[in-house]
Parts: sequence; structure tokens; C-alpha cells
Amino acid sequence: MLSRAEQATVNLEDARRLRAAGATYRAIRRQLGITAAQLGLIRRTLKREKAGATRLRGQDPAASDRDLRIARSALPAGLRKRLIAGGHVTLGDLADRLADPMLPNLQALAGIGPHNAALVRRLLDQFGLLAGSDDLRADVEALFPDLADPR
Repeated sequence: MLSRAEQATVNLEDARRLRAAGATYRAIRRQLGITAAQLGLIRRTLKREKAGATRLRGQDPAASDRDLRIARSALPAGLRKRLIAGGHVTLGDLADRLADPMLPNLQALAGIGPHNAALVRRLLDQFGLLAGSDDLRADVEALFPDLADPR
């Protein structure tokens, strides 16, 4: 069973996917089975995110998702404020922070616990900014050496 915050995150991700597929907000509400208030929150969040990307691309057409400001992301307001106060301005800053093994993880920042760190990772993963290995076979062989190819 998911907590309320986790369910809200899942609903937002599903709504983002459905909206990208061309579904109306009314259809999204029916499909996800959410209330009008929950849909309003999702709508405002997606609108803030889209407006930030539009503004960014208007200022610099060559800008990427790394340049999207944290203040315009889909993260909760309190988390956005904590990350900005911690010196992070763009999603690229967060991706660099998570990719650098010499820096402490996000939970080292005041007020950011495991749930908020997971929200940041999920957002970066949605934009394809989360550093990770593209070699699934090598990752599995590292975890299970007996499955490694002897050649």
C-alpha cells in the first residue's frame, strides 16, 4: 500500500504520461479515479513545469532539460525551496550532485529525507538525467558473478 505522498507522485507521473498522449484533464481524472482537488494540483504542477520549459526554450533555443530551473519543476514547494537554498539552481546541478561520488548524497541537506531524495531521483530519471549504467548485462554480472559469461 502506497502512502498518500507516494500515491500523489504516481498519479502525477501517470497524468504526465496521459497528457503527453493527448488525453484531456477530464479523461485523466476519470482514468486515475482522483478528486477534482487532486486534479487541480496535478494541473498546476504540469502547467508550472511546461511554462518553465517554454520560458527556458524562449530564452535559449539550444537549452536542454538539464537547464530547467528547480523552481519550475514538478517537485513539491518545500523541497524546491530547500534545494535552491542548498545552492542548486537547475536540474543539471542536481544530476551532477548525484553523479559525483565525492559529494554527500542529497539527504545530507537539511530537511531532505529518503522520501524527498527519491522524488528528486524519480524526476531526474523522467528527464533522463539520472546517471546510471546503460549496460544491464554488466550490472547483473557484477551482482551475480556466477552468471558471468566465462569467455
